[in-house]
Parts: sequence; structure tokens; C-alpha cells
Amino acid sequence: MGYYLLDNENPFASIKDNGKKGNYYPRRSRDIQGIVIHTADVSVQEESTARYFAVTNELVSSHVVVGNKKIINLLPDDHTAFHVKSHNSSSLGFQFAYFASAWGSSKEQEDNMIQLGAKWCAEKSELYDIPVRRVSFKEWLKGDKGYISYSELSRESKNSPGTNFPWDKFFTLIKGKAFRKAERQSPKWNGRVLLYQSPILKGEDIAQWQDAAGGLTADGNYGQKSALRCKEIQKMAGLIEDGMVGPQTWYATFK
Repeated sequence: MGYYLLDNENPFASIKDNGKKGNYYPRRSRDIQGIVIHTADVSVQEESTARYFAVTNELVSSHVVVGNKKIINLLPDDHTAFHVKSHNSSSLGFQFAYFASAWGSSKEQEDNMIQLGAKWCAEKSELYDIPVRRVSFKEWLKGDKGYISYSELSRESKNSPGTNFPWDKFFTLIKGKAFRKAERQSPKWNGRVLLYQSPILKGEDIAQWQDAAGGLTADGNYGQKSALRCKEIQKMAGLIEDGMVGPQTWYATFK
């Protein structure tokens, strides 16, 4: 995989210890906590947006630019991009090649961008165990993992990714892509929803889920402790916390 900002050095940037000019650090000092969503406000063309990061004299960069036609990877994940002050080292920078004020004006173009963006994010959520949920500034400062807007994290007046950005649709698509990958790799869900009730549900499928969930005795009885553990897994996966193991929770447990 090529990386645009490594292949196209910024003439205005200083030389890093990897021998290349660029507005980034070729290393990371902290683990990845989440993904910061931006709208670049440069162009609706992904190539033009990527080019901006390669020639600007401002100290800015990102890990990826997503347009309505393709994904352009700018930097490897183990490089620190300059996209949100004070939080660069713990985050991945994600840029839509669009304008923050334009969301809601072009359904076809936006649907394509959201689909491509969800594909990239689903892979990163899987790779770095990032729950598909939006976190607040306070939650981020506590170290909670998830997705956060540039506006929320930077505490600046710039509205990015934008007031009308379709968070719910974006997250639904990310979860769907992650779900399908987990479904291919995990033991198949047998179609029975596991829930805490009277009489208590019992079975080998429950023992199998308990073993994968961790922190439980795999006795095959879906009791109160199982329901509480289920809610913990659902919270981490960004799912509805109802304590019931359906297909999404099943595959989230085994991923």
C-alpha cells in the first residue's frame, strides 16, 4: 500500500528522521484511542484534497482522505498526523473530501463517500478494537475509545464534520461492514436470542458464548451475570445495551 504523503514530500516541511519532508512524526508515542472525523473544506475531489496536504505550508496532515470515488491513504497508522492539537498521538485523522456546510445537498455523492468511509473505519475499528460509537470530550479525556468530531475534540469554532453530518447512517454502515467480517470468522449464531429470564435459558450455545465473553463461568446458564457481561460487550461494540445476545452481539463477542 502506498501512502500519499510519503510518496509526495511537502517542500515546505522539515526533514524528519525517516529522511522525508512532511508535516507528521514517523512514529507514535501513544496507543490509538479513536478516530477523529473531519470534513476537509478544501475540495470535493479526493485528489485535490490529498494534494493540499502535500503542498500546504501549514502544519497539518491526516491519515486518510475519502471522497465519493476512492480512498487515498496519506500516512501509515503508526505515524502521527497533525490534525487536532494535543490529541494527535492518540488518534487517527480521517478527512472527507467535502465541505462541512454541504452535507445534505447531494445524496448520491454523499452516499458514496459514507460507504467508502465506513469501509475504512470498519477495518480500523476491528484492528484497534475501537467501538463504533461517538464519545464526548470528557469521555475522550478519560481514555474512552470511540469516534469523535474534530469540533468536539479541538474545542474550536470550526464546525467539522458539519451540523448535518449523518452520524447515525455512518455508524450503521460501519457496524454492518464489521459485522459481516466477524460473521465470516466466528462460530455461526444458531438463531436463538440469549436473554436473562425465568426459567433461566440453558444450552451449549450459552456456554460457548460465555467462554468467549470472558469473566464468566461457562456453565451454560444465562443468568444475571451473563446479562451484565453482555451489556459490557455491547457498550464496547457500540450496540444497544439490552443484555440480550442476538447476532450482532454474538459476533461482536467472538471478533
